[in-house]
Amino acid sequence: MKKQIFTDTETKEFLAKAFRCSKMTVWRALNYERDTDQARRIRALALQRGGQIVGGYIPDCETSYDNAEKTMTQHFGKRVMIIADRKSGEVSVMIDGKRKGEVYKGLSIAEFMQLQHETEQIARSL
Repeated sequence: MKKQIFTDTETKEFLAKAFRCSKMTVWRALNYERDTDQARRIRALALQRGGQIVGGYIPDCETSYDNAEKTMTQHFGKRVMIIADRKSGEVSVMIDGKRKGEVYKGLSIAEFMQLQHETEQIARSL
């Protein structure tokens, strides 16, 4: 399945108005047909407004497991990482060694993939 962002019609109309572009431009951005700065901004705002990534998303990260500590760490470059505690189910995003935002608990697979995507975008912006 091809990667795309699902969102409601109201959000698509909002995005077209916000970016002063056509609905086709929004569709191309949400379906990853274009990778321009505007398309990336459209996707980011769609995700902020509740859109969900579906399909072939594969995060650009290095994943390691510590079986003794029961953790999984995903490094998005040198400064940003996700640490998941496999015992407690808690997930944290770290930037420069400091936790950013809340500690997530009980994330579904879709929610975790969304967090990966958002974390990857943060890493790319630094």
